[in-house]
Amino acid sequence: MILWPILAVMTLGAVAAVWWPLARRQKSVRSGSDVAVYRDQLDEIDRDEAASLIGGVEAEAARIEVSRRLIVAAEAAKVVSTVAAPAPALRNRWATLAAAIIVLPLGAGLVYLSLGSPNLVPVSMNAEASGKQLPEGIEQTVAEVEKYLEANPENGRGWELLAPVYLRLGRFDDGVRAGRNALEIFGPDAARLGDLGEAIVVASNGAVTPEAKGLFERANAADPEDVMAQYYLGLSAKQEGRRDEAAKRWTALISSAREGAEWLPMVRAALARVDEKGPSFAAPAAAAAVAPPEHNGDAIEAMVARLAERLKNDGSDVPGWIQLVRSYRVLGRTEKVKAAIADAHAALASDQEALQRLDQGLQGLEAEVASGPGAAGPAGAGPAPSAIAVAPVGPDANQVAAAAQMAPTERNIMIEGMVARLAQRMAENGSDVDGWLRLIKAYSVLGERDKALTAAANARNALAGNSDNLRRIGELTKELGLEG
Repeated sequence: MILWPILAVMTLGAVAAVWWPLARRQKSVRSGSDVAVYRDQLDEIDRDEAASLIGGVEAEAARIEVSRRLIVAAEAAKVVSTVAAPAPALRNRWATLAAAIIVLPLGAGLVYLSLGSPNLVPVSMNAEASGKQLPEGIEQTVAEVEKYLEANPENGRGWELLAPVYLRLGRFDDGVRAGRNALEIFGPDAARLGDLGEAIVVASNGAVTPEAKGLFERANAADPEDVMAQYYLGLSAKQEGRRDEAAKRWTALISSAREGAEWLPMVRAALARVDEKGPSFAAPAAAAAVAPPEHNGDAIEAMVARLAERLKNDGSDVPGWIQLVRSYRVLGRTEKVKAAIADAHAALASDQEALQRLDQGLQGLEAEVASGPGAAGPAGAGPAPSAIAVAPVGPDANQVAAAAQMAPTERNIMIEGMVARLAQRMAENGSDVDGWLRLIKAYSVLGERDKALTAAANARNALAGNSDNLRRIGELTKELGLEG
């Protein structure tokens, strides 16, 4: 009995695949309902925060994620009154759509019979667009889509749908690969160039790499009004130390915005933070903490490995070296901490000003693990590698306190969203002890001690009566210095 609803959904997907290239010949025009939904979501976030239903970290992460989705919706909606297809073109499009509705059900039936699974229907993939948490079983669905694409690699729409899901699952390299495939099949336009560039930024732990920058430049050339490209080009300038250029670009973006553009708060926030340093040093550790156990090790190792590879190719990035040292330290990789410090000094040997900034940054890391007045070396002597290297796996109380004093930074949007969604899931279903453990650790490495303590208390309440689970919560809070 469920066969025909499944085929109906698959038919809609097949029709969309045919209709999509035709629609893409113009700017995608939405009815404006998406904008209204996202605006309501922002208002709801404000109300929930005011009512203390969610904390500051969760609220800010949710605002950023929703605001970024508004960019696409708002920019599409604004062309409704100015972009219209000629009547013949519209007739052709409707004729094509009508033919697709008649013909493609047969194709949908064949696809179903060949794959034999209703789970292939990419409904779950729409979670990315709606901002909702991906449902359980998504990995099985992804595996089935992968199997289909292996046999049908020319299905560009499939790759386009799969790319953001890979990113949500922490499979960053796969997300980039899917974006490349979609770009190769469909050809370049501003949206696809920007999507691939953003995937590369996420895969690079928030760094706008030269390749990503080139993609955003191409997107900007294809569509000078593409907000996403302009935003990331500003972020690239900031990360390269050209803060004046970043401020100029973001200021121009704000000045040229139509009145009431929903993405304005995000760009204004970026402009307000233009003098702050780059991505949070805690971001890789937070990713490891919040990721599901099956992705935890692979995701964090891949992120740190990509950072190390980038620094190998471009050793002039002082914040990058500091981030790499801290990441290795949080992971407990003593030898790699020492090697990274040595490599950083070697790469910056000809730049005394950069060496000074490096040593100052490493001394800041040393302060996080210093246990006494004699831990720090003599003034001007640089950091003591041994003091940094002996840091335990995960942050202790001193590290949490130091992290809490950091200024807000350009945090990885995905990681913040993952933390917020995990917190929401635990509020709805508190029986998952592993989820509580990940949430507590994520708050800790982000420097949110109060949130970590609250999460630990909520976990104990939710798991009351289960001595084994309570023991695990207690062991983690003790390890993170959250007791006493």
